[in-house]
This record gives sequence, C-alpha cells and structure tokens, in this order.
Amino acid sequence: MGDARWLLVSRPLDGQVLDGGPALLRELIPALPDEPVAYFGDARHPLRRPSIGDEVIHVPRLPGRVGGSAASELVERGAMAAALLAAERRRAPLHLFLEPGPITERIAAGLMTAPTTPTTTSLATRASAGARSVLELASSLVRVRPRGATRRPAPVVQTLTCATGLETWARLLEPLDAVVALSDDTRSRLLAAGLPARSVHRIHPGVRAGRAIADEHELAHRRAILYAGELDVGATDRLIEIARMLSEPALRGWSLIIACRPDDLVDRHQRVRLGRELAGAIGSGRVELHGEVPDLRALAQRCAIQLWLADKVHRRVDIPLALLDALAGGLVLVTLDRAPIREVFEVAERHGRQIGARVDPTLGPAALVSAMAGLIERPERLLHASHDAAALVRDSFSSARMAADVAALHRELLSRFRG
Repeated sequence: MGDARWLLVSRPLDGQVLDGGPALLRELIPALPDEPVAYFGDARHPLRRPSIGDEVIHVPRLPGRVGGSAASELVERGAMAAALLAAERRRAPLHLFLEPGPITERIAAGLMTAPTTPTTTSLATRASAGARSVLELASSLVRVRPRGATRRPAPVVQTLTCATGLETWARLLEPLDAVVALSDDTRSRLLAAGLPARSVHRIHPGVRAGRAIADEHELAHRRAILYAGELDVGATDRLIEIARMLSEPALRGWSLIIACRPDDLVDRHQRVRLGRELAGAIGSGRVELHGEVPDLRALAQRCAIQLWLADKVHRRVDIPLALLDALAGGLVLVTLDRAPIREVFEVAERHGRQIGARVDPTLGPAALVSAMAGLIERPERLLHASHDAAALVRDSFSSARMAADVAALHRELLSRFRG
C-alpha cells in the first residue's frame, strides 16, 4: 500500500485557500475514493476522516513576524523538498499541483530521478538539505540529465493550475508520465506546443454542489450582480461602464458587488481607479468594492447574476473556482465569449442547459448590460437559468466528477507501471 499511496503536492493546505493548487486539492481530496493519499497540510484538521489513513505532512512555519516572510517561504519549500526527496517516499507516485513554470518543470522532471536526502531528526537540516537538493536538480537539468540516473519506479503527474505563458515552457513537461490540463483550450495549446496526445489529459475542475435560486420571492432578495474575477485594465473599464448604467430602467434597483482578490501582478492601479471613479456609486450603496472575501459563497447568496469580464484568465485555474462556486449557487453567468470560459457554455449546451449569456467582446459594455437586462426583465427565464447553472455543476463541474476522473487516471498510470 505504501508504494501505491499517491503524494499530492501543493503548497500546504492550511488556513484560508482561495485559488490555485491548494484550493483545487481542497475540493478534490474529500471527494476521492476511500484510498489513502498523502498531502501537505495541518494534521489537526484533516480533509477526510482518519480511518481512511491519509498522511498529512506537516510543514512548519517560522514564528511571529517572520512567519509571513521570504525566510518562512524558504523554510516551507525546503521542508517540502525534504519530504519529496526522502527515502521513504522515493517509490511513491507523485501528482504535482504546483504553479507551473520553467523552474517547477525542471524540478518535476528531476523528481523522476531524484536522489534521497539524509535522514535526520533536525527539521532545519532536512529543510536545508531538501532545498539544496531541489536547486541542484533544477540546475543540473538546465544542462543535462545526470548520467546513470535511475528512473523513479512510479508515475509523476502534473496538473497545470495556471496556463499563462505555457508555450514558453511546455516542452519541459515532456519527461512527465502525464500532464493534466484543466480545459480543452489548454490541452489544445499543449498539443500545438508538441506534447504527445497520449500524455495530455483534460480534467475539468470541480466544486461542491450547491442550490439554485428557489423562486421569485428569493430572487427579489438577490437583486445584485457579482464580479469576482481578475482586475485587469479591460475588466476595470467594463466594470466602470456597467456601474454607470445601473440607473437605467432595466437595472434600476440592482447593485454591483466587486469582490476581487488583490493581485499586484494583475491589479496594479485598477483597484484604486475603481475606488476613485465609482466613489459616488460606492457611497450610495449601488456598488460595493471588496478585497479578499473569506466566504465568497456567502456573498454570492446575495446575488443572482455573475459577470466574468477580464481580457483573459491571467494566473488562475483555467475555469476559475470562484466562477464555478457561483454557478453552483445558482448565479447565472454573463461573460465575454472567450476561451477558456466559453467551455462552460459549450458543456452546458451539450446537456441542453441555458446558464446565461456570452457576449461578443467587440460589442462593448452596453452588450453586457443588454444581456443582463434580457434576464432581469424575464424572471422566469432567470430562474430557469439559475437551476440549469446549479445542475451543470452537479453534472459536469463537481468535485465528485473531478475526483472520479483523477482516480481513473491514477489507476491507469499505476497499471501501466505494474504491467
């Protein structure tokens, strides 16, 4: 059993997790079949009942103010590296949910031939040894694979938790036994970059099921529009224009709630710009501007419509979990017709479901407002779309569906190695 226990690798699953590999694993692990896995997290708060036998690997944090510093991150990464390279896990199959990129891919390839670290009871020694080993692996792989390296006797898989710029490093994925793309769009980009089709698998992300808006009485108390996407320049332009149209007859009485996690690489000055240009609407309560929200589902229960307006998905899961969470709660989706978000509509249409509207990006904010007005003016249509949205998540974008697909891939790879 020890050799077959999958080690699911992401940053530690402790505290509030909003996106990326940890958020994906927080949805995935509880829905997996009752076979033990290992992951980095807090053993005091396991994601599944203890009788399953999961190994929750503790990653220490530096105390006090140092705990959130670069030094703490170095200790965290070193401790994770020590665990990955330890002798007792050398035969374990690995499934990586780390943010992809050139360094990560070289380390992933190196883990297929990774040396072990010396056993010691000193965390500092193990962490520093692990950090050195991983850096040495990455450095050596830039040059050439070490001579005489022994192939890891178990599969190594990576799920791409972000597809930004993948064309620049996709070929570094070739040594892996399998690569999981979270959308058909990313899978197509990987194939176009030269990866063999047999090694690239598409598994859509999933979230816990929710419930739709029950009736017109509940709808009357959810007269708000949610935006929980990224704040690039295009999204900010559109949000400002939509907010200015809230006084139009079709949207009168509705409010706009903007709840975007701060991200300096994408936000830059856009959050300040929103606060400045929408100061009047914020003051009157027609617009709410939030930062990081601890419970997005609770906030979504005040809303009936969600928007997705960014020019592209920048540094998130291809089909963001925030979008799927809102769909699970019955929020109808109005979005720009762009990949990879359009896949949600394509899957819905294959199942005969209407979950909202997708709008030609060249038509401007007025087309988005028109699409929302078409739903608002026909409450029966909005309620029908709300039920279809929640049903779509249950059928096609649920944690259970994602877990079943991941478990099937794991079985296939283990069978291939044993055969």
